[in-house]
Order: sequence, then C-alpha cells, then structure tokens
Amino acid sequence: MKEFIKSFWDKFREIFGLKRNDKYVRNYLNEANMRSGVFMAAIIFALEMWLLVRQTNKYILPSLSGVNDFPGFFELVFKNTSNFWIMLSFGAAMMIYCAQYLGNKSSKGKMITTIVFASLSLAFVAMLPFEFIFNSIAFGKSTRGDIAGAFKLTFYIAVFLFAVAVIFASIYHYKGGRAASLSSVIVISLFSLVCLMFGVMVSYSDFTSTAKFADGLTLQHKQIICFLTMVIYVGCLLIWNPIISIGLLGSVFLAFFIVLNHAVDYGSRQLPEGDAVNYVTFMVSLVAIAVSIYNQRVSEATKDKELVKLATKDELTDLYAFEYFLTLAEKERYSHPDTEWIFVFANVRGFKVYNDQKGFEQGNKFLKDIGQMIEKAFNGAMVSRPSDDHFVVFTKNENIREQVAAANAAIQAYDEEVKPTIACGGYVLENGVDMHAAVDKARYVASLITKGSRLEDYLLYTEELHDEYIMAQYIVRHVDEAIEKDYLQPYFQPVVWSDSRCLCGVEALARWNDPQFGFLSPGKFVPVLEAAHLIHKLDTAMLRSVCKMLRHCIDNKLPVLPTSINFSRADFGHIDVVKAIDDIVNEYKLPHDLIHVEITESALTDDEGVLHDAIDRLHKLGYALWLDDFGSGYSSFNVLKDYDFDVLKLDMKFLSGFDSNQKSRTLISSVIKVANELNMMTLSEGVETQEEAEFLESVSCGRLQGYLYGKPLSFDELMNRIKAGDYKLAEETFTTEKVTDGEK
Repeated sequence: MKEFIKSFWDKFREIFGLKRNDKYVRNYLNEANMRSGVFMAAIIFALEMWLLVRQTNKYILPSLSGVNDFPGFFELVFKNTSNFWIMLSFGAAMMIYCAQYLGNKSSKGKMITTIVFASLSLAFVAMLPFEFIFNSIAFGKSTRGDIAGAFKLTFYIAVFLFAVAVIFASIYHYKGGRAASLSSVIVISLFSLVCLMFGVMVSYSDFTSTAKFADGLTLQHKQIICFLTMVIYVGCLLIWNPIISIGLLGSVFLAFFIVLNHAVDYGSRQLPEGDAVNYVTFMVSLVAIAVSIYNQRVSEATKDKELVKLATKDELTDLYAFEYFLTLAEKERYSHPDTEWIFVFANVRGFKVYNDQKGFEQGNKFLKDIGQMIEKAFNGAMVSRPSDDHFVVFTKNENIREQVAAANAAIQAYDEEVKPTIACGGYVLENGVDMHAAVDKARYVASLITKGSRLEDYLLYTEELHDEYIMAQYIVRHVDEAIEKDYLQPYFQPVVWSDSRCLCGVEALARWNDPQFGFLSPGKFVPVLEAAHLIHKLDTAMLRSVCKMLRHCIDNKLPVLPTSINFSRADFGHIDVVKAIDDIVNEYKLPHDLIHVEITESALTDDEGVLHDAIDRLHKLGYALWLDDFGSGYSSFNVLKDYDFDVLKLDMKFLSGFDSNQKSRTLISSVIKVANELNMMTLSEGVETQEEAEFLESVSCGRLQGYLYGKPLSFDELMNRIKAGDYKLAEETFTTEKVTDGEK
C-alpha cells in the first residue's frame, strides 16, 4: 500500500510540475515559452495596429473638426487610443526580447530595439495622471468606478514592472547571462500578468456598459471575449509549470468572477447562473489543457534530450561525440584566437589483448575508464572517442608530454599483466586548417608510433612528417588513377632451386612509377593503403597484371613461370579474396597452380575464422599456399600446427648476423627440419652471399630468393635476362609446351 501511495504521489508531482525537472528540460520549457511569446506578442502587435487604425477612423478623424487646439486633440487621441499604444509597445518589446533570447548569437541591435520599445511603454505609463484628468479613473463616485480604476491602475503597474524587467533581462542576456535564468521567468510572468489585466480591464468595462435602442430597450454587454482570449493565450501558450499556471489563472479567474457576480450599484447586472457555470467549466477545461500541454512538452523535452545526448555524447564512454567535439573545439578556437591549441590523438596499445583476456563487457568498461583517465591527465580538457580504442584531446599546447606520461602511468597501472599504454600524436592547430584535417594529421603521427618501430609515446607533427602526410594523402587520392594508367606495375624477383640454382618461379612485387613523384618504394605506399583500407585494390590489380602477363607468355610461347603474390591481412576483411583470385585467374584461363598465394604470418595471429576458411577454399581450388615472413610474429609454431601451407618462407631476419652468430644457423636448421617433417617445402628470402646459399642448401632449404640471384625486375628485363641465358630454367618450370588453356 505504501508503495502504491508513493507511486501515486510521485506521478501526481510529475503531472502537476511539483517534481523538479533537470536543467535540460527546464531550458527546453523556457525556450518553448519564448517561442510562444514571439507568437503571442506578434499577434498582440498586429491586433493593436489594426485597432489603432480602426479607432482613428471611427472616433478621431470624425471628431477632428470640433477640435481647435492641441490639448483638445491630445485628449481626443488619449481617450480613444491610450491603451492600444501601451499594448503596441508592450507587444513589440516582448517580441524582440524573445527573438533576442532565442538567437544563437548576442545581438546588440535586438537589445537596443527591445530597450527602445520597453522605454516607450514606460513613457506611456508615465501618462497615468491623464487618466485622472480626463476622468477615466474617478475613485469614490461609485463601486463600479472604483473597481474599473483599480483594474486600470493594476494594468499600468504591471506594464511598468514588465518594461523595467525586460530592459534588465535584455541587457543581462546580451552580456552573456544564463539562458534559463530567473530574469526570463520574471519577464514571462509579468508578460502574462499584463495580458490578463488587459483582458480583465477591457472585459469589465464592456460588461458594465449599457447600449440603448430606439424602442427604449437596453442591452447589457456581458461579453468577456477579451478576457477569455487573454486567458487562453496565457494558459495554452505560456506553459512553464502547471502549479504556477493554475495559481495565476485561478487567482485571476476567481477575482474576476467575484467582481462580476457581486459588484453593487448597477442592479441586476450580475453574471447569470448559466454563464457562471460555463465560466467555471471554462476555467477547469483550461487548467486541464495547461496540464496536458505541460506534460506533452516535458515528454518532448525528454525525448529531445535523448536525441541530443546521442548527438553530443559517446554512448559507451559518455565523452563528447566526435562531430560535436569538433564543433566545440571550433568555438574555442575562435573565442580564444591568441591561444595555441593542439589536437592529441591517442591509440590504445594492448587493448585487443586486454579485450581477448577479459571479455567484451570488461573491455567496454576499460575504454570508459581510459577516457576518464585521459580527461584527468589532461586537466579536464575536451576529450572524444572517434571510434574503437581511439581518443582525441583538444587542449592548450602546454606540458603535453607530461600529460601523456601521466595518462600512461594511470593506464598501465590499470592492469599489471597486460600493461596497456597509449601512443599519441600531436598537431598544433594552425590558422585556416579544417578541424577534421587537423585531427587526421594528429592521427597520422600517432599511427607512425603504433605501426612503426618507434618507442616513444608521443610524437609531434613536424614539417618532415608533414611531407610524409602529404605523400600519404596523394597516394590515397591517386591509387585508382595509378591502377588505371598502369603506374602501378608488378616487378618480379627470381626464385631458384637451392640444389641447381635454376629458376623455378618468381615473386610479384608492386612498384609505383608516378609521373609527379617518380619511383615510389612499396615501403611508402603499402602501409598507407593498408591504413586507408584500400590495399585490396592494389593486391587485386597486381594479380590481374600478373595473370595478363602469364596469358601473354602462353599466347606468345614465352617461358611461363609460377608466380607468387602476397595478399595483405586487410584484404580478407574487405573483399572475398578467394572469389576475387579465382575470378581473375579463370578470366585469363590460367592453370591454378601457376598462382601461388602468399599470406604473412602476422595476418594469422588476428584470424577469427575468416582466414582459416579462405585457406581451405584456396587449397580445394588448386592454389598453392605460402606462409610468408615466418619468424617475424609471436606464435610461429602455433601457426604451423593450426594451418596447412605448401611452402614455408623464412623471414630474412633469420639471416641477420649469419656470419657471427652460430645460433642463427642452428635456428634455421631446426625450422627447416620441422617444415620438412610436416611435408612443407621451404624458401629463404634475403640470400645475399654464396656462403648463405651453400649453408641453406646443406640444411635442405628447397628454394632461395635474394639479391644474390637478382633484384626485382620488370617483365621485359626478366624475359631479356632469361633469353640472354642469365637464368637457367628448371626442368619443372612451365613452358608453353607444357601449358594449355586452363590446365597444366
């Protein structure tokens, strides 16, 4: 029962505005009131303009002939239009103030215009004495006159208070005061009070007046349309709290009802019983409408708040959403043009290991905690999470290395086993640089740490790195053109049998001969294309060029050499590599065993089933699979256990220190022995000396590749050297006599 009562009470408080709303909802309601204020004030302004024209044509112009001096003219104008002039300036002041409040930028012009119209209202209020002079107010003559005079005085006082409030509120808002401040609530309340008092004053005057007809009958004007119109405006347009609305409307309704129903000295001119019932019914209905509109607006504000949160906050970490973050950074940039600002882009190192060990839920919590640790280390600077395990900070360019170190100390201490860290790239914001481009530059230098051999935690964008960045952007923008115009071509590095030194195949390596920058090494464009997720375009283009050349060799009775092509780990995440290979090879009607597919060992350490499935499919289709760069990763023997490869290709690092380090020879010999026992052929790359070649032959390494047997050659150079006898073809090597379309 207690829970039911508590639930009922909470719902009651929520419906009738007794429960305090959060700041966002209060601002939303305040802005809604201001938008309604613009609408209402505009209607008042337009109506008063029309009424001024009407009064002038109906009462002033026809009476001008009987006016001989200025005092008489002033009295004529004042009696017939004073209220309308007050309401005109009042409406204009409210309309301009609301527009100033809702504007995104402080407008000096709007502030001055608001003050001018509010001052006009004060000037008209200052003419109150003329109400006594011209007998509009005459206390003591009758109860009716006293009541009308009281209403008139209250109306003038309300206008005076409104004008003063709107002047101060306009100045306060222009000076940068809080939007949903008490000043705006006071303005709205006084605006509503003026409207209600105007309705009471006009409707009471109409109710107590009498019109006489020719037959002697009289008509009592009991219409209260003006009052009801103003009440509807206040009740339905200006909703900020039901209790305030009910209190304000109820007080005015009750007071006016008592006055109309119990005023003396005009006989039977009282509110009939039927009208009284309708009057109360109208009041109750209006209260219900006010409560309904309030709750509708609160519901809209709550939904809008959620949408704004999605647009402004990262759902996982509660940091700024990236686009909103850039918007705020742009504002800071122009608000403080003399400050040196910097973007710091952070990549989390070790997050994948942490995520794999702890699980998805703990990984998400870790990202949220990292965001908080970065915020704390950078002294509350603006922080966003653009994606995945990446963070970006916008802050003053002061003590950045110390702040990065502080963040790393906290992040490392988070897990003593994994010891995650952040690798950060910084870009000092320059004039005219787009915010997205600035973040990209910081991201670029951060990637140089995570994807390179750099040991530092922080790297600042420099002119030298700028040149690299420009080149990277050029590569990304022009890779399609390079493929289309054959600037990207395969070069072929010979592979020989270790026992005979006869040519048994080649490896196709991409080379970019650019018309603007000349020869670009793979070390420049391959990492860039991998980072931009475009490497599949390069690899499939190389395969197509290789197949085209092999087809050319077959058709023109030239030596046909089995060719190996390296496919990046990123390819398997963007395209169906197996289908792409098979489609291109079949398009040129080549035997499948002419194409050897190389996959780097490091790609297999990230395998989640995709590569395993691809390798099985390639084997079934008849393609030879090579394990490239064996020994460069961290789980080499696990790879040999879990995957089936035809050729194991030893990384050239195995031969480093060959002359002075006996361990190198022992290790090479052991790996080759293991491979042979697993029925895998072996190939060693990086062979540069006869001593290395002889040793590899002695330990049964099947194939050799390296500068000892030739650097990568263009297709024409390779054919010319074969023709010149520089390379002897192995008997097993394909020739045109051994190859027919689509088969060996």
